[in-house]
Amino acid sequence: MKTTLTEQQTAFYTKNGFIEFEIPHDFPVDQSGRDQFRQEPKLKEFLLRKLGPLALALTGRKQLRLACDQLITKENRPKKIGLIKEIFSIQGFAIGVAISDNPVFPEKKSTLGIMPLPTKSANILFFRPEILLDWPHVLSDVYIALFALPNAVYIHNPNDPDTNYLKKLGYSFGDQLKNEQHPQIL
Repeated sequence: MKTTLTEQQTAFYTKNGFIEFEIPHDFPVDQSGRDQFRQEPKLKEFLLRKLGPLALALTGRKQLRLACDQLITKENRPKKIGLIKEIFSIQGFAIGVAISDNPVFPEKKSTLGIMPLPTKSANILFFRPEILLDWPHVLSDVYIALFALPNAVYIHNPNDPDTNYLKKLGYSFGDQLKNEQHPQIL
């Protein structure tokens, strides 16, 4: 599925490193744990068929892969402002998406980075992995899905509480992500 963006949308994303789209969605994102897309076929289909083409168009890439996803809650939320790569054990992210069923914004937030939340529950926020994310001021649960380059690699990351989760699927640190577990978007 080819997705066409307007010049204004592309320019906004290029300049700011993030953009929101109103995209209706109806799937469960209320479970904790990594890679919910493996257990929820409806979610996987949505990520690959609906959001994947937008991710390709925004990044200008011919192919990406679905790298990982996770519900970020108060319990597992990072305590400081940082990059998305600091909390996951995959190297080579190209774009992230944030979804929240009930986004709540604080009265005061940091001037550094962006809130990793869409402004409305009907919206989905796309963001570049080089953008600082203001985690300490996030008041809502947020579902994060990440698309990576085709040659993305599983790495050891001591800041990731689930750094060993891909070992259950036969990976070792340094392995490239495989199509069977991390489908490509073409």
